[in-house]
Amino acid sequence: MNAPVCVMHEMPPAGGSYTSCCLTLPAELPTLDLFTRDPGRVTCTVRQAAELPVDSDRNESPFGWTELA
Repeated sequence: MNAPVCVMHEMPPAGGSYTSCCLTLPAELPTLDLFTRDPGRVTCTVRQAAELPVDSDRNESPFGWTELA
């Protein structure tokens, strides 16, 4: 039997509600997952895998607005 895999998430910033690594509410994560304030210990890769390179969206906002040069 395989042991469950625990994922280390970055704690939400002070006053924030969502984890900094995957933008998820802590209550929505599996109960075995752990939290840290040290970014070097984070093993969550959800957001890293989903992020686009900075220049691929031409500074377009989520609402479709584009920054004028």
